[in-house]
Amino acid sequence: MYKPNKSFKILKHQEDKTKLKQINILCWNVAKLSKKEDFLEYLKKIIKEENINFLALQEFKKSFAQKTDFFDFSYILAPNIETKKNVFGVLSAFKIPCQDFIALLSNQQELKFSTHKSALICIFKLNQNTKLMFVNIHAINFVPNKIFIQELNNIKKYIKNHKGPLIIAGDFNTWNKQRIQALENFKEELVLTKVTYSDNSSIKKIFSNHLDYIFFKKIKFCYSRALKSEFYSDHNPIIAHFEPLS
Repeated sequence: MYKPNKSFKILKHQEDKTKLKQINILCWNVAKLSKKEDFLEYLKKIIKEENINFLALQEFKKSFAQKTDFFDFSYILAPNIETKKNVFGVLSAFKIPCQDFIALLSNQQELKFSTHKSALICIFKLNQNTKLMFVNIHAINFVPNKIFIQELNNIKKYIKNHKGPLIIAGDFNTWNKQRIQALENFKEELVLTKVTYSDNSSIKKIFSNHLDYIFFKKIKFCYSRALKSEFYSDHNPIIAHFEPLS
């Protein structure tokens, strides 16, 4: 395995002038299944049924030989692992112009596998005066809690001065009380609201602690849903629908 040194992107919608009326997000740790046909068919079905126009996927696998089209989405992949044939990381996909992005690699490596984790920050212009920041995070695991907190704070440095709408989604690996408290502090310091679910039984848990979250601010929350998909990843997709504030 190699430490990745670049991101991968296909931006197909840069000239699109359509005003964004809804932001419908699917967040899912897909457990490196992204090359399997049955998984892709299932993902395509969710995208259609839920009218998804933003995706935040973690543990996405892309081969260097793989065709670049991804359900007619634009996308950016920020890898945390690279091999001779594949890259793995967080993938954000969307159908509007992306104004800018920052791919982040954790400073520390996970003790068990000696791998980094990645996060991806994308900026979209909603109108003349408003920019949406969309953040996709796969938080570091298999490290002491203090390292987890340091890495979360490092991501926060890139987010805290953003003045417009903000959506943060991902697998935060919050499997103990200290990590949950660190994420709560992160949420409070950024003045975020957590998406909740009428039925959260499908959300991935370890020791009864949720791992996957969507947070937001300065945007109208409409609807949320957690899906059951145990035949695919060991995580389940979580969905949130929003509308830009007028």
